[in-house]
Amino acid sequence: MTIELHTLTNMTPARLQQEWANLGIRGDPPHFKQALVRGLSWHLQKQAHGGLDADTRRLLKAATRNAPTPASKQSVAGQRKQPDPIKLPEGTTLVRTWRGHHHEVTVLEEGKRFRYRETEFASLSEIAREITGARWSGPRFFGLKKLKQSA
Repeated sequence: MTIELHTLTNMTPARLQQEWANLGIRGDPPHFKQALVRGLSWHLQKQAHGGLDADTRRLLKAATRNAPTPASKQSVAGQRKQPDPIKLPEGTTLVRTWRGHHHEVTVLEEGKRFRYRETEFASLSEIAREITGARWSGPRFFGLKKLKQSA
């Protein structure tokens, strides 16, 4: 049975995984439907029109091997660098005015917890989200970290 490309998007993930096995594609099928559809599409087109020639495969391998890793995502050990924790003394009050409203946060447990409007929070980011309704870096929102200026 031949599968038509345009029918893939209408199939369930279970059916797509079954087709993956039916086509004899090596490796486990992806877990996400979109990745399954893309993988199956590639293999169906490869069967119909042929795959990449040896020179193209070699160029792609060399390009991925030589591609630079973004410095912002890599530390010396090759892992994502964790930001330095901000150490605030217990009892410190952080103040921010947002859209005309004054907000005060008290630092508890040497910066491990925070109190805002009689409620305790585990992070400044949670409080910033409470105030703005959007995801913010809490330390940046309260002025503890500045955006890096490009040189």
